[in-house]
Amino acid sequence: MYEGFRFRYLHAGVGFAADLRADAYETDGPPPPPAFLIHRSLYLRLPSKQTPYWLEAAWLAFGASLHAEQLVGGRALVLDVDAFTYPGGDFRAEIGALAIDGWIHRRFGLAPCSASMTYDRPSHRVTFTWPGPLVPFADELPPPPPAVR
Repeated sequence: MYEGFRFRYLHAGVGFAADLRADAYETDGPPPPPAFLIHRSLYLRLPSKQTPYWLEAAWLAFGASLHAEQLVGGRALVLDVDAFTYPGGDFRAEIGALAIDGWIHRRFGLAPCSASMTYDRPSHRVTFTWPGPLVPFADELPPPPPAVR
């Protein structure tokens, strides 16, 4: 059953918003197109009624990957996104990761993974924070910082 999730961030008079509607189900065979592989047997299926912008699709996939190890557990699981919209607020594609992250937390009862965003009004900058030393879209983790002597 599809469930909606509303991501909202309001700080210092600036608002960011995204609405996500998704479902999750196990499958014995390959997932229905146009699903794509996130990790091992975790798949993401994007809305068929709208063509998402490639950057939104990438950030939705990244957000799903934050929980891949916990979600797979020896089963084939499809995260089926029925709709992703951003009504009445500023938007950055990275919000897709935070929206699906919030939906996954609620749907599967997983502990927060420390993905977040902050807005600094004086500099007009949005900063996104991801768990640990994670670098979005990097095949390898960054090298460790140099040793302090």
